[in-house]
Amino acid sequence: MAASVPSDAGAVGPALADRHCVACRPGSTPLTAAQVSDRLPLVPGWHLTAEFGRLYRSYRFRDFAGGLALVNRIGVVADEEDHHPDVLLAWGRVEFTLWTHAANGLTDNDFILAAKIDRLAAGAPGRRPD
Repeated sequence: MAASVPSDAGAVGPALADRHCVACRPGSTPLTAAQVSDRLPLVPGWHLTAEFGRLYRSYRFRDFAGGLALVNRIGVVADEEDHHPDVLLAWGRVEFTLWTHAANGLTDNDFILAAKIDRLAAGAPGRRPD
């Protein structure tokens, strides 16, 4: 999908969180394992699920309301980007899973949205340290 690895340092391009998702069509090509490995360090705290190779991260909160507020803020961004995470909201935690259905795998969009989620979570009220 992308010709170069995005860089948060700005050497190759803007920070991931400043980029925008690009529409994918069914049958889009997912990133290769090597491309995923290159991009994973750009979203610290996120890891690949063993079962399906999707991006996953959880955040802890002091209460339910803090997690709900983060989910609502991310919902707005997900709609703007037209790329939506799978979300699990529970008392004291929120979990996000990302993958691109149209590509049946990971694309740059997943890493872009992960970075946007991290940016919003960084200042989320009631968030507990990882």
